[in-house]
Amino acid sequence: MLGKQSRWFAPLAATAALLLVASPAGAVTEPAVTIPAVDSCGDFDLGLTATGGTIREIQFSNGNLYRVGTGVVLTWSNQGLNGSGSNGKTYTVKTSGSVARYVKNPGGETYTLTLTGHNGFIFFSTDTGGPGAFQYTGRVVLTVDNPVGNNVKSVDASAGKAVDICARLR
Repeated sequence: MLGKQSRWFAPLAATAALLLVASPAGAVTEPAVTIPAVDSCGDFDLGLTATGGTIREIQFSNGNLYRVGTGVVLTWSNQGLNGSGSNGKTYTVKTSGSVARYVKNPGGETYTLTLTGHNGFIFFSTDTGGPGAFQYTGRVVLTVDNPVGNNVKSVDASAGKAVDICARLR
């Protein structure tokens, strides 16, 4: 997917079970979106397909925002570099529900993003600690620029489990 919006598929998903599925090397499926290597896994482009589920957004007059997702199945895939050289690996996550809560910070220049449940999140090269892609189970607190760009200023807290998607797909 183009630009920073590619990240928003991932935080809306919750995982009931994490299943590692290895496809035969050459059986590369076409993902719904492809995040370039520079903004995902560094040495390969990251594919992402999301199927099923619902996403509901609740906007408050004070600028706070909730995004609630249910029943999404995410399939992450190694797409090789610039469309060639994929090893065919995929990582499928069956989800059941999660919440992304954005609270506008004093001064209005940043938001505190709290992800609860089971969330996938892509860190871009411009983010603090980026690039990378992780599947979180539990709670993650980030400071971001806004709910559209989600440019990560800092990772403030985490509790639970984090699966390094890029490592699983190498």
